[in-house]
Amino acid sequence: MTSALLLKVSIICISILIIMGTVSHKNYITSKEKRMQLLEKDRQLIILLNSYAVELQDKIDTLRGVAKAFRERLYEANGREEEYLSNPLKNLFLVRQMHEDWDPVEKFMQQTVGQDYNSVQIKSIEKLHQDIPSQDDLNEASQAIFQIIHAYDLEPKDVARGLVDGVQYSGNLSAKDCFAIGKFFFHARLYREASEWLITARDLLMKHTPKYLKVMGVTSQHIILLLSRSLIALGNVSSDREMLEKDSKSLEPEDHPCRSASRRQSSGSTPTRLHCRYNTTSSPFLKLAPFRMEELSLSPYIVLYHNVLSDGEIEKLERMSEPFLERSKIFTNEGRSSEVSPSRTADAVWLPHMNTELEDRLVLSRIALRIRDITGLKLSRGGLMQFLKYGFGGHIEPHYDYFDFKVPSLEAVGDRIATFLFYLNNVLHGGATAFTELNIAVQPQKGSALFWYNMDGQSFDFDDLTFHGACPLISGTKMVLTRWIYELDQMFLLPAVIPPRSRDFSKILPNSMWKT
Repeated sequence: MTSALLLKVSIICISILIIMGTVSHKNYITSKEKRMQLLEKDRQLIILLNSYAVELQDKIDTLRGVAKAFRERLYEANGREEEYLSNPLKNLFLVRQMHEDWDPVEKFMQQTVGQDYNSVQIKSIEKLHQDIPSQDDLNEASQAIFQIIHAYDLEPKDVARGLVDGVQYSGNLSAKDCFAIGKFFFHARLYREASEWLITARDLLMKHTPKYLKVMGVTSQHIILLLSRSLIALGNVSSDREMLEKDSKSLEPEDHPCRSASRRQSSGSTPTRLHCRYNTTSSPFLKLAPFRMEELSLSPYIVLYHNVLSDGEIEKLERMSEPFLERSKIFTNEGRSSEVSPSRTADAVWLPHMNTELEDRLVLSRIALRIRDITGLKLSRGGLMQFLKYGFGGHIEPHYDYFDFKVPSLEAVGDRIATFLFYLNNVLHGGATAFTELNIAVQPQKGSALFWYNMDGQSFDFDDLTFHGACPLISGTKMVLTRWIYELDQMFLLPAVIPPRSRDFSKILPNSMWKT
């Protein structure tokens, strides 16, 4: 058995062991800092691998072949790490490679080949390898790619060559990457999508089959076996590719709010009564310093304000939020427990945090005062704002901002009459706020703010047309700050009396869950 074959067999075993092992889970999707650390760790591991390969003459060809393949991707990041990490394909590759490929290499290096190799390089690799992406991290990266593919109706072949929603990114996905996505879809019982990705992986493997790929657990036999299982699950016992493509075309993809909103928005159906103007009437202060506003809808009332936050304020918001960010959670409809859900993928923190400094609290107070001036509505004292940070694939499924449900925390303030959403950065690709019932998709613009009423201005009943979601982010990061405005705070400003409301809560959010 050749050394190359030994390496390939070893990696298959180690891939299983890492899934069974326990490692600390870090959020490599939304945290650029953690991905930077991961990129640096990958660089160090490759340097150590090359150093070790020099000592092992009988293994040098195989090990250098692995290192060369890894370096080809890593060279693309030299000197332009931020651009590299804004590419969703590179993000998936980085997490997948760090999760699946380094364990087999480490195992191969530890194999006895006639003498005891207790090298400095192995000890260093073991130390660096103690904190690597887990199976959960790889699943989350695959889920992020899935959200992008599904939301924007992308073909696997296009994504594999770097074409994402009309934008050509540098680089591409390897057969190993496509195989990993195919496995993810298969285990999620999305057999049609799994088949498409496995066919793409097979085609890529047929075009280019480096010897070391077998060590990494990717062979045509592996792919065809899983593809056959996917076809059988679809009720297609034939493995003929033409039949699969015919069946796939007959299954039209479900329409997604981000696609449909974008199409309708570009169709020229915007009402002609909408205007762009300066708001000088909501408060006396606006007569001195008006804000430029763009009306997006009159019923429900939705307005986009421009240049609401300064760069300095945005930097302070990001700085005060970063230390306390955690994966965003949702509550069950009983309001008794919170949990992470794939319907809401972002990091979040409520501001002010209990450890927020006084200077930062003053910044938040000024922002709250600005919201009051712009909207003419009252904000209750001590009200919290939510800072959200999205990574690639980050999204929130369509929902209503009102609860229409008895929640103890809302008894004193009522339901959410309106929403004020700040955009804290420009987004490279994706991430629009889509109102799926209104033909509206709003692309984030740094410093701007989106304001809308969640209740009808006449009846003060809930407005079903405010159904909205955050489209999956394709590239870069997305940061927003949200402040909800409550109805009982307006009791001396508006003739708002809570009307009797009897609705089916299951219609408010999918899976009978409500957003916090």
